[in-house]
Amino acid sequence: MTINSAIPQAAARQPRGAVRINGVVVPGWISFEVDNNTFYQADTFRVTFAISMLPAAFNQAWFSVQTQIDVEIFAGFPVNAESYTIAELDSLILGRVDAIDFNPASRTLDLSGRDYTSLMIDTKTTKKWQNMRASAIAAQIATAHGMDASYIVSTTSKVGTYYDIDSVRMTNEHSEWDLLTWLAAHEGFVVYAKGDALHFEPKPSATVEPYVLQWQEPDADHGYFRGNFVSIDLTRNLTVAKGVVVWVQSVNPKTKKTYAIAYPQAKAKGTMPGQSSTHAQVYTYRKAAMTPEKALQFAQDKHREITQHEMKLSASLPADRLLGVTSVIKVIGTGTAFDQIYYPDSITRRMSVDEGYMMQVSAKNTNKDNEVTL
Repeated sequence: MTINSAIPQAAARQPRGAVRINGVVVPGWISFEVDNNTFYQADTFRVTFAISMLPAAFNQAWFSVQTQIDVEIFAGFPVNAESYTIAELDSLILGRVDAIDFNPASRTLDLSGRDYTSLMIDTKTTKKWQNMRASAIAAQIATAHGMDASYIVSTTSKVGTYYDIDSVRMTNEHSEWDLLTWLAAHEGFVVYAKGDALHFEPKPSATVEPYVLQWQEPDADHGYFRGNFVSIDLTRNLTVAKGVVVWVQSVNPKTKKTYAIAYPQAKAKGTMPGQSSTHAQVYTYRKAAMTPEKALQFAQDKHREITQHEMKLSASLPADRLLGVTSVIKVIGTGTAFDQIYYPDSITRRMSVDEGYMMQVSAKNTNKDNEVTL
């Protein structure tokens, strides 16, 4: 099963979009772009208005004096493209404007910004939270920014245990977002903003049904190449393909002795940091006091992060609501090692009066022949 049609039948598409400024639908936009990233990053947007089409209540003079602007962008395929309501469209992003670009010569006005992750990225704190649970901290931060905290999943451990294990002392000024991502990592959670809600929850499992990108060779019925995309580019990093070994050097806080640990062990022989005889790519990290168990976990996480850059895809295709950053993409039909599963790290949807509704997808994964079972 797949969540999309591999080779779709030709059909007329009538996408529609809308932009809401401070809760009011404002006409006059001529294009918009929304970039949905993976967890721990802010999603971004950019919308361009034609000055001549702006209503008097939201003209260029109004925008020029605003100090805070909230933007929500919608897109979708209503049943009746000539008569529809905003409730029939999907909300792509709700965020706050970072910059206004007024161009009187081209008669356009651009708004660019980030989703509500930005509220926490831009807020610094030196507060200590040792006697609170991670979920309670997340809820407190969400409430302080007027965000919905109902998607925060309850945790049990007090964060003081993290401080002891990692020898961390978060006394220097840091952003609330840094704090939340640090807490999420320790809980095995993800944290992100969606609309006006803060999500702090267990990592989602990959969708069972993949989103398929299919390449089809000419056949008896079709004398031409086909695909359910406009373009696709598949690359492989040969340096990573040689193999990756991660070494972590630290001091055991219990024994006070220096040690080094490698992952994966099967490829570690002859790859000590500083050696150049190995064919594997060696990455070395020096960490503050860390138990061997934590060092191994760190090495495993870094190995996974690095090797995900080996196989990459970039594709352009008609936009839909089916593909998300938690989906998996399956490439089929090329007859090569590129036929495999990929994980999206960026999905950019664009709508304009000239080009319609399109999306650009960037994804990556390790080559299945080089995967390490954790």
